[in-house]
Amino acid sequence: MKKGFCILLSSALLLTGAVPTWAKEERLLQEPHVYRGVVGTTNFYKDDVLQSLDAEIYLKDGYVMLPVRTFFTSIYPDAKIYWKSVAQKAGVLLGESSVFLYVKENKMVVNKKGQPVVGQMEVKNGRLFIPLRNWLTILNQCGYQLTDADLQWDSTKQEVTVTVRENQIIYEENLKTPVISGEGQAPVYAMALTDTYDEVVNLEDGYFVGIDDTEGYFKRAYDILDSNGKVKSHVAPGEIFEMEYFGEGMFCVYTEDWEPEYVMDENGQKRFDLPYDSINDFREGLACVRDEKDGQTVEGYVDANGTLQIPLQFASGRDFSEERAVVCDLETRKYGVIDKKGNYVVEPKYKFCKSFQNGMALAETEQGYGYINLQGEEIIAPQYVWASDFYDGTAFVQEEQNGPVWLINTKGEKVRKIADQPGDLYESNAYCLRITQDVVLPSGAEEDVERYYDKNGEISMEQGKFLFRLSEGLCSVLDEKTQKYGYADETGKMVISPVFNEARDFKNGYAVVQVQDQWGVVKNPLLQK
Repeated sequence: MKKGFCILLSSALLLTGAVPTWAKEERLLQEPHVYRGVVGTTNFYKDDVLQSLDAEIYLKDGYVMLPVRTFFTSIYPDAKIYWKSVAQKAGVLLGESSVFLYVKENKMVVNKKGQPVVGQMEVKNGRLFIPLRNWLTILNQCGYQLTDADLQWDSTKQEVTVTVRENQIIYEENLKTPVISGEGQAPVYAMALTDTYDEVVNLEDGYFVGIDDTEGYFKRAYDILDSNGKVKSHVAPGEIFEMEYFGEGMFCVYTEDWEPEYVMDENGQKRFDLPYDSINDFREGLACVRDEKDGQTVEGYVDANGTLQIPLQFASGRDFSEERAVVCDLETRKYGVIDKKGNYVVEPKYKFCKSFQNGMALAETEQGYGYINLQGEEIIAPQYVWASDFYDGTAFVQEEQNGPVWLINTKGEKVRKIADQPGDLYESNAYCLRITQDVVLPSGAEEDVERYYDKNGEISMEQGKFLFRLSEGLCSVLDEKTQKYGYADETGKMVISPVFNEARDFKNGYAVVQVQDQWGVVKNPLLQK
């Protein structure tokens, strides 16, 4: 879910006082895990290690039936699984991914999207079984990449195998890895540590949710909190199926079919029902809504009372930013920019356009990517085959396919050449650029190799991954000695001492942390005046 209540898992950067390592070679590490089950037995293995299974695997209508809990926990040991026996439905949280299985309807929803079901789910001896072939769909939707060839059936042995690959590409150069230094300062808590909740999640904008799942996922209780931990409103167990934060103190409540039902405020008061198919975030007092009209999807904007302020007349619309919103014209399918009255400030003439940041927006024409200002003037003419947003007055651009990547200023002037190596995918944030290349292995298979660059040139993969994980200038890091997390800045200097069992990203000046079984909220010292 977009800002949902799933645990955010972040890889930890190892804190070490050793001299930075120097790499010598490039290599690909592939770690395939093979899951094997024998029909008519409780024999289920992960890499030939017997897994806990107290119900036999069996065949039904030609499909191998495997208990849900066993496969989920073998793939992801920290999976949270909830079962509602009367309604015969299960909810599963795999890190940031969610899976809902509806037995009676034989329906499957993965990450809020309905998926086709092969065969028939069923409950047998008190356990939920689903045809194994559905795991290809589930795992692919959860970020894995599997094909039909990864699922094999041996009719002679009555044995099924599933291969799940965890590929790790190590690209090593003569570049230093990041080193964390200093001890950091004691954390400053906005919300004191408490064991009241099973989890606390940062919703942004100074709002948090405290979750009590004592009675299971389908009967979760929620407290909407401010940054000091004050309860703004309470949602009793089972009162709603799920809710999601939509900005500016507004929450969308969903039905069990993941249909938007109504919008409520921070005090738990219903503001308006949702007669639309979907709603986006509130930004600057307005939210984009989507519905169907005359057989086609149309979008417009409502205010905080649900009143339609800009009619449903666009093919799509982005959130408002700097009093402007990028929309796609229903007839021409070109992008333009409107004001809060729905009037075009920039006529729909672009192939693509991003939202405004610091008075500029990235826009694409037939000539390539360029930049426009709030008045629609092309301050840097469209000319690039790829371009990033501007951060602190500079942006990464590529002038031609397979050509070098340059750093430019807001006048479009080249500051320096960043990379000569062409890539297949370019991604950037405020700190660095990541270029992903397809590499053909000796076996003929293709794998992705990532290279990282800051505004001065190439940096190590470790440094790049560190910079990509920064949030509001800080990144959670693990102290090898204490096995506790703290926060370091972009230079590797420890800013907040490593005292946490878990340390999540900063949003709007706050981060959720865990110390043993207690949750709290700390302030970002870089943003304190």
